[in-house]
Parts: sequence; C-alpha cells; structure tokens
Amino acid sequence: MKQLLLGVFCVCFLSWSQASGQAQPDSIITTKGAVTLITCGSSISTFQIGDGKNSDYDYRIVDGNVVFIRPVVANPKPTNLVIREGDNIFYMILAYRDKVELSKLKYNLSGGTAANRTPTGGTTSTGGSSTGGNTAATAEPAADDNTPLPDIDTVTVSNIAADFMKQRKLQRQYETTSEGVTVTFSQAMSLNNLMYLSFRIRNQSGTPYQVGKITIMHKLHTDTTTLHHLPVAYKKGPSFFGGRDEENVVFVTPAPVLKKSDELIFIMYNAATKNQIVLYIPTTAVPKYMLTK
Repeated sequence: MKQLLLGVFCVCFLSWSQASGQAQPDSIITTKGAVTLITCGSSISTFQIGDGKNSDYDYRIVDGNVVFIRPVVANPKPTNLVIREGDNIFYMILAYRDKVELSKLKYNLSGGTAANRTPTGGTTSTGGSSTGGNTAATAEPAADDNTPLPDIDTVTVSNIAADFMKQRKLQRQYETTSEGVTVTFSQAMSLNNLMYLSFRIRNQSGTPYQVGKITIMHKLHTDTTTLHHLPVAYKKGPSFFGGRDEENVVFVTPAPVLKKSDELIFIMYNAATKNQIVLYIPTTAVPKYMLTK
C-alpha cells in the first residue's frame, strides 16, 4: 500500500510539473520537513551536489528524469548543483531556507531556453548518481555573459603574465584531477583593475589534451543564489598539452570585489570529450590585499 501511494504521489507531482511551464531557475530551494521536486525533460545522466562528496542532502531519482531531494542536516550551506539531462547541462545553486511556500519547491528543467543551460554533445556514464570528484559536466551561467571585456594593453599584460607565471608557488591543497589531467592553483594577484590567476596544468596521461574553453566564476558569500561570470580578457600559456606535458598558464579577468568567504570557480573544458574539470578556490587562497571587508 505504501509503495502504491508513493507511486501515485510521484505521478501527480510529475503531471503538475510538466503542466506548470515554470521558467528555468538559477537556484533550487530546499526546506526542513519537505521534499523538493525537480522534473527534467529527458533522462538524467549526471546529478552532482557540490564536489560529489556532499552529505547535507539526500536525493532519489525516479523514472530516470524526476528527482526528489531533501536536506538531512540542520541549516545546510549553499552549494553547487549540476544536472545533465539529454543534451542539456544545468549549473545551479542548491540552497536551504527556513520558511518557503511549498509551491516553490517544484521545478521543471525541460523545454525553453535557459540562461543556466548549455547544449552539449559530450557523454558521461553515471547511471543517475553523483559523479564524484570535480569532473561533472558543467554549464557556465549566462547572466553575466554580456559583461564587456576591458580595454587592455595586450603587450603590457602579456609581459606581466609571463613574469607572473615564472613564479613557481603551488598551493596543492587547491587542485583536482580528471582524465589524467591535474589542475593546480598556483597564485593570484590584482593589478590595474585586472586579476591574474596562475595555474599549473599537468597531463599525466599519454593522450593529448586540447582545452576547449575556460570559464571562471565568482560566487559571493552574501548572494548564494547567483554566480557571476568573469570573462577571460587574456590568456598566457598553451591550450594543447601533449602526453606527459606540464605547463603554467595565466588567465586575466576584470578584478572582482572579493571578500573573505567568497569563492572562485575555475572550469576547464576538454575539447575532445566535452567533459570538464572543476576547481573550487576559496578567496582565502589569494593575497589578503585582494580582499575587501
């Protein structure tokens, strides 16, 4: 009887979501004592909370395209949520609220054009469970995609980046590996309203690796429902890494206003497989002079 009631409950929620025509969300809200429902238009191949090791939430995937998710600890912290269904990837924020209307706990990710959705031809094999590690298929949010690139003196910026990348200071507590490729955050600096981010990229496999695209985002501690896109104004370093290659690469973006509890998110796309490597960098890893109170 309990299984029958649960089946009816799932079907009713699914029917409501398909008819709601809800706009694509930037964030998914959860609350105490209730279940949040997410309905996708196609089967879910990737569902990842945070870095894949998050234990603050419990979720179940029903019929391949419906997710029931609930918090299992008191006041869980906001974290990233990645969902891949069909040829679409959604990158959102999973957040908790003490009080919320039950009608706001139902989300439909199918159909329409979303700012946080990116079509892709890549493949992943996860069987509808958390992917683990930092290799989830991730789409860059488009809310800030129209941010104009700053006017820069490319000769000067190139010389500064070349000098900066020679400094071999690695912070190995901020690194991640996928497909035999390791990305390590080295250091950061701010100069003339530009932020320089230096990384060490090591291809430990025998297979060449071509970088397809780089996305850098700024996650504010005070606004956990929005990710701010930082356009790459200049890159110093290679985009192709042969087998066993190891190089420093510097990316230059407009300098954001960083605070102590903020976070930078670095995403590197594999041009061949369309998979991504995601590295989370707390702003405590950057020099103190770059932080504002």
